[in-house]
Amino acid sequence: MVRVAVVGAAGYVGSELVAALRRGGDCDVVPVVRADHDRLRDAGHYDVLVNAACPSKRYWAEHNPADDHTETVRKTERLRQDWKWDRFVQISSISARTQLDTVYGRHRVEAEQLCGPADLIVRLGPMYGGDYRKGVLADLVADRPVYASGTSRQSFAPVAWCAEWIAARLDRTGLAEVGARTAVTLAEVRDAVGSRSEFAKDYVDDQFPVTGTEPDWPDARDVIGWLRRMRGGDA
Repeated sequence: MVRVAVVGAAGYVGSELVAALRRGGDCDVVPVVRADHDRLRDAGHYDVLVNAACPSKRYWAEHNPADDHTETVRKTERLRQDWKWDRFVQISSISARTQLDTVYGRHRVEAEQLCGPADLIVRLGPMYGGDYRKGVLADLVADRPVYASGTSRQSFAPVAWCAEWIAARLDRTGLAEVGARTAVTLAEVRDAVGSRSEFAKDYVDDQFPVTGTEPDWPDARDVIGWLRRMRGGDA
């Protein structure tokens, strides 16, 4: 049985990935959280080591660049050097392509560059569902300002679906961008759910895959039904 360690198992994507791998039933899944990190690092060899621990806090990264570098780049480097593994999977972000003018995007690129041709890099787009607590959708739920242009096109996809996609492809190599097969503007989402949020910047934050979507991938507009339930308190 393939032994898979998921670093960042308590996080938004990591927790969903652990659940997806366990549903598959063909892996020995080892969830790695901060408290168990050192013990599990020294607990033998892993067929696959998944790094789902890079922080996703873009605003925090801009104001704490040294800390974000440590948590994103240095952590990736230590995982590759200090753990025993055959295959490495880096969970990254489409921001590594679209936000090279930000600390967050540049650090994601730097972490990706530590990976080799035999590794898998998965760039995820905007997600929803699961334990969603922060980001543009949370701002729309709470009628808070959104610090991007309403014309921004984003490929919202369920985090559980993204996790299932990754879990089924741990044997792949190269770079993949994963999200919805379509995109929807932030203004369309806001207006469809009746949010009173205003767009506080002209910055266009387009976030959608360009490496090849599939017909069975989610429709970005499905986020509207989920967001309506969130605003109504039903989810």
